[in-house]
Amino acid sequence: MNLKKKFKILHFNQFDKNFLWIFISSGAFIGFIPFCPGTLASLEAFIIFWFLKNLSWLYQLLIIFGILVLGIISADFIAKFLKIEDPEIVVIDEIAGMWIALYGKNTLLEFILAFFIFRVIDIKKPYPLKKVESLPYGWGIMLDDIIAGFFTNIFLIVIIYFSKKF
Repeated sequence: MNLKKKFKILHFNQFDKNFLWIFISSGAFIGFIPFCPGTLASLEAFIIFWFLKNLSWLYQLLIIFGILVLGIISADFIAKFLKIEDPEIVVIDEIAGMWIALYGKNTLLEFILAFFIFRVIDIKKPYPLKKVESLPYGWGIMLDDIIAGFFTNIFLIVIIYFSKKF
C-alpha cells in the first residue's frame, strides 16, 4: 500500500499531510487493494452497516448523511490533489451508496440481495448514473453511487413487497 509507488506525483510528506482525507476517501485504505476495490468497499460497508441496522431510522439517516458529506469533501479533495477525475483509490462512494441501499433493511437475505443488486447497478451504470458520473470531481464520483443506492433500495422494497404477496 505504498501511495508513492502507485502515484508517482505524490511525495511521502504529502501523504502525511493528507492522511485523513486519503484514509476517508479510500475507505480505510480498502481502495489500495489492487483487485476489486469497489466490491471490497461495498462488502466493508455491508459489514459495518450490519452493526448499525438496529439503530433508529433517524440515527441511520444521520450516519448516512455524515458519510455523504465526508465522501463528497474527501473524494473532491483527493481527485483534485491527484489531478485525476475519478481515482480508483477513492471508494467512499461505494460505501455511501451501499449504506443507502441497506437503509431500513434488517435481515441477512435483504443485505445479501442489496449487495448484489447494488454491485450490478454500480458496474452496469444504467441511465442516469452514466450521465451524473461525468460531473466534476467529488460530485461525479459520489452521485452515481448515491443514485445506485437509491435504485437498489427501491428495487428491494418492491421485491420484498411482492414476495410477501405470493
